[in-house]
Amino acid sequence: MMDVVAPFLEERGPILASVAIILTSVFLATALFGNGSSTLPLVGQEYGSASKRRKAFVTRGLEFYKKGYESFKTKAFRVTTLDGDRIVLPRRLMEEVRQLPDDVVSIDKAFDVTNEHHRLGIGRPQVTALVFNVVRGDLTRSLVRINPRLSAETERTIHEALPPCDDWTSVVVYPTILRIVATISGALFIGPELCRSEEYLNASIGYTLDYVNGVQGLKKWNQWLRWIGRYFTPEVTKLYEDRKKAHSFLQPVLAKRREAIRKGGEVSDDALQWMMTKADELGFSDEVIAEAQLNLSMAAIHTTSLTVTMILYDLVVRPHIVEELREEIKTVLARHDGVTTSHALFEMKLLDSVMKESQRMNPANLVRFTRYVQKSVTLSDGTYLPAGYLIEAPHALAVMDPELYDNPEEFDAHRFLNLRKGTTQDKLGYKNKEQYQFVTVTKDFMHFGYGRHACPGRFFAANEIKLILARILLEYDFKMPEGLTERYANINMGTDTLPDPTKEILFKRVNATA
Repeated sequence: MMDVVAPFLEERGPILASVAIILTSVFLATALFGNGSSTLPLVGQEYGSASKRRKAFVTRGLEFYKKGYESFKTKAFRVTTLDGDRIVLPRRLMEEVRQLPDDVVSIDKAFDVTNEHHRLGIGRPQVTALVFNVVRGDLTRSLVRINPRLSAETERTIHEALPPCDDWTSVVVYPTILRIVATISGALFIGPELCRSEEYLNASIGYTLDYVNGVQGLKKWNQWLRWIGRYFTPEVTKLYEDRKKAHSFLQPVLAKRREAIRKGGEVSDDALQWMMTKADELGFSDEVIAEAQLNLSMAAIHTTSLTVTMILYDLVVRPHIVEELREEIKTVLARHDGVTTSHALFEMKLLDSVMKESQRMNPANLVRFTRYVQKSVTLSDGTYLPAGYLIEAPHALAVMDPELYDNPEEFDAHRFLNLRKGTTQDKLGYKNKEQYQFVTVTKDFMHFGYGRHACPGRFFAANEIKLILARILLEYDFKMPEGLTERYANINMGTDTLPDPTKEILFKRVNATA
């Protein structure tokens, strides 16, 4: 089970702990100097020069954001990050800013300048267009049709990835879940005949880690020398090699599929086939398809694995919630003849609430809605956003704000279920209570982003997470190792929050005789 994952944990453990920085490219941690100037309040000014503020940010970043959030609740402010100033916007401006056109505030440019996309060869327009076209179109539209198939794949994969567990068995959670998610996702991304291939699993699991390595390697260079530094950075070379290997791996697969179609064979129903069809329509090369497959894996597999791990860490110390969830899942499946349809998953509303509450308590990144200001703009309240700055929203602080959420420090499994039912005080005042679903994005809950660029794959991710959790909850009991009663502490790195990837949970099959 650990053959694919273990090398990455051993060789790149420090990188694994910061992987959420780049997942779905909304977890961004660094910025460049703005080209314009800003008179907005600057948090941390007492530390002196910009270089001193940047040094202080390394250990006091969260403190800076908290101070700004509490001091300027309804106003924008600045924070000096590792590479320059960012403008942090209040909630009340988010509705206005999200409607600005892309040529004014750009998400693509934000990805580029923060993660060196153009130097790493990431984010080519053709690749981005192919991924988003397939995710927003084919993948989301196919969920009702493919859910039973994914459910069967989930059951099979979990049985393969977890040990027999006839008695209490220790399992290192994150790498196990990572392989489970990579295999299940791969069944839809590249097909059931290849999703268990060690070559595919190595590529899908490793590409994200190599990408983070590449970004960090380039960041060691002065920003004005990175254009040449890329040629002398081994981590960048490794990333380019990954893409060549992916192309070599996929080339015979693509050729075989085209030949089968030419002979009148059955057309596959998976993301690779959807990409092939769309690439033919748009005149894209096989190299674009290979890179799109890697980017799809990078965006989906690690994000989902981190989320499932966080939820299991939250549940293992709350056995009474596990029993409630298990009863809900059994009841819902009984109404659907044991088939985990899309509608059945929708009816698992306590599970949905637990998932969203885990996200609220464990925000993967302190900020969301990172955009690059391409054209200076003055907002309706007079706030001036100069060209060349990055803007962002303090998501993690908002979801822990007692003015927005009652008892925010408490994990309340029923919080969002009760808000959907309308049986608890709603401080946010949404008339449409379905705004409290796991997949919904609002200015008050930006885990999946906000506005027209919100994560398009969140519907597939939600279904996959529910399928995995439902199967584990139905078939396994789990508990903390002997002597441990508190939830495992998260790892905080800069503005990122991640589950500790080294921790173990004890599993045992439900009704096991041992």
